[in-house]
Amino acid sequence: MKQGEIPVQSGCDDKQAENIRIASLYPSLQRYGRFLAQNQWDGDDIAQEAIVRAFCAYKPCSINQALLKKIAYNCWMDTVRKRKREQLVEEPEEEAKVSERKNSGLVEQLLSQLTLKQAVIFALKEGFQYKSKEIAEIMQTTEFAVKSSLNRARKQLNHPETDERKVTFAIEEEVKVSQLLQESLATEDPSILLKAIPALHSLKSQAVSKPVLSVKQAPSNTLCMAA
Repeated sequence: MKQGEIPVQSGCDDKQAENIRIASLYPSLQRYGRFLAQNQWDGDDIAQEAIVRAFCAYKPCSINQALLKKIAYNCWMDTVRKRKREQLVEEPEEEAKVSERKNSGLVEQLLSQLTLKQAVIFALKEGFQYKSKEIAEIMQTTEFAVKSSLNRARKQLNHPETDERKVTFAIEEEVKVSQLLQESLATEDPSILLKAIPALHSLKSQAVSKPVLSVKQAPSNTLCMAA
């Protein structure tokens, strides 16, 4: 080496050359990522992730187009699997919200068109499949009275021509019945409603103070509004 001559740093030059070479592969990798994802944003993310993974796992000199595309494909598969797992977690929560809204709407319809007594009897019959005789024992009335109440309730729900709610009760009690019906339907546990019936003023004269009947499970479609 001559005096005053700057030594050539071949290692640095080689590294820079490799980086330039890999950078030249990026546009093709980007197009491949967009092809996999079928949209620009996800495709660009895949390309960038593939570059990062390649540099972390391989020496620059061994990185080529085929390797980058293979890594990009694996990145996309990881993304797809992750989204599927997230969807599986979200679906039950969404179903629960839909069910809650449905139950709330059904209860609101019952209480807007029926008396509190009719609403409770209808829910026990249609929501929890209790027999008329069992409902009569719970409400401490006759089986005929239960059937008559059910007939009036169905008629009112299907053809709300007359106002059967002339007898009014305290707002607090109506809210309480609404909450009990919604909770019972949501949990498919009628005992929540049954245990509270004796304490309801609007039903007190008909309520039973003895232990409730065996718990029944609500059908999957909860209440059936049709006659």
